[in-house]
Amino acid sequence: MSIEDLSLTHITTVQLPASRAAQRQFLAGLSTNPVLGGSLSALQPGPAADVFVIPHGVEQAIRAGLGLNAQGWEAWLRQHGALTVNALQRDAYVALMTRGATLQAGAVLGAAKVTLPNGQPQHQDAAAAAVLPKDFVGPHDWHLDERGVNAVRAWALFAAEPRFDNQLPWADIRIGHIDTGYTEHVALGWNAGTSVTVRHTEGRDFWDGAHDQDGPRDPFLPGFPGHGTRISAAMSGFWPAAPGGPFYGVAPGAQVLPLRVTDSVIVDHVQHHVRDAIRHAVDHGCQVINISLGALRRSSSLAAALDHAWMKGCIVVCAAGQVWGEVIYPGRFNRCVTMGGVGPGLTPWRSGAKGPYVDLCGPADSIRRVLAESLPPKQAANQMAQETGDGTSYATAACSAAAALWLSWHGVQDLRARYAPHGLWQIPKIFKALAMQTARPGKWPASEAGQYGTGVLDIEALLKAPLPASGTVRQENEANGQFDNGSMT
Repeated sequence: MSIEDLSLTHITTVQLPASRAAQRQFLAGLSTNPVLGGSLSALQPGPAADVFVIPHGVEQAIRAGLGLNAQGWEAWLRQHGALTVNALQRDAYVALMTRGATLQAGAVLGAAKVTLPNGQPQHQDAAAAAVLPKDFVGPHDWHLDERGVNAVRAWALFAAEPRFDNQLPWADIRIGHIDTGYTEHVALGWNAGTSVTVRHTEGRDFWDGAHDQDGPRDPFLPGFPGHGTRISAAMSGFWPAAPGGPFYGVAPGAQVLPLRVTDSVIVDHVQHHVRDAIRHAVDHGCQVINISLGALRRSSSLAAALDHAWMKGCIVVCAAGQVWGEVIYPGRFNRCVTMGGVGPGLTPWRSGAKGPYVDLCGPADSIRRVLAESLPPKQAANQMAQETGDGTSYATAACSAAAALWLSWHGVQDLRARYAPHGLWQIPKIFKALAMQTARPGKWPASEAGQYGTGVLDIEALLKAPLPASGTVRQENEANGQFDNGSMT
């Protein structure tokens, strides 16, 4: 069968030269092609060190733009430096991602990404330690200010509000973070084995059942080591003295409850862990749950866990996913906010999934991120990676942190008192509907209208949106029910 015939069940892989320079040149040929019409800074690894996956979105955009059939697409890839072109089966892709990477003769295969080099920003003098929004001085990374999710202007709203003069407004918001676990990093307030942000002793390890004093610590297994740390920092990071300039998550200092369920970002093999982690987070006081992971297969028990969170008034934010093209579970279910991705300029991130299951988008490419490291316990990492973060994981983190800001702006207890008479489910329902209503337009072609949700998350506009009265919004279909578009009425 041709690559074209296999397009719905397979994904294109390419073998590239061993030279990193040649690999980057290949990526440049894809990412700078004018027909791509979006952002692409890296390729996902394949089953060997020199094999990479071409995301469906990239393939579709280039083939449609250039009018390439299967043979023309293969020839085009070879013209840009591919040594071989093949098709990876869907089940093989799931197996690759669930094992994360392959160990061969002691070497990790498939761990590196092809990433375009970025210029190093000029180092800025470190800001003084700050604990209030008025002190979150810039310069700010693109995804935080008006070029991204408008978090900086949202912080300014808090800074101008007298009721928050002497406190970090969202200091008590708890985000249940279902991921690979935690590692220590100074951007998350780690010092001498303790953190003011990560509630590691209250977390839980569902992956191997560890219950020692270190809690659900990420053991840096081959796969996606440090993913939980990177995404936690994107939500709650606070490091004014970071190399390259101050570093902030969208909700600096919000509390993170780490829940370790896997060593991969594809979780078909551990959906029961994700299910149990959702219930644990809800039952241990988390108002928000971040799931920057996903599965290609449906799980009814996972859907039931979303229903549980929904009815308890907990906001669950899920990644739409990437590479394969289809929105993954649990983001494909109702009763959660499903995040697609954009890159700089609010153009589509072409590795990301799109389609009707996407609710809205957030920054997912060229993200400055913390560099998680495998260090001994109580030793905190203190390095940054410049603009190498990509994935709908980051868009999901931005929305989860936006939920923390929204809850603190209106007051968690005030929201619960307001909506309890007609059901606490109104809290996640209203957050989702308002986030979708206040989203800014992204820069995608008219032919892709409706494929990236209602637009790009705008936190300033979200905070300013008035709350509806209790009992005036409709209940959303059950998580595993007929697709629901998330509308308020």
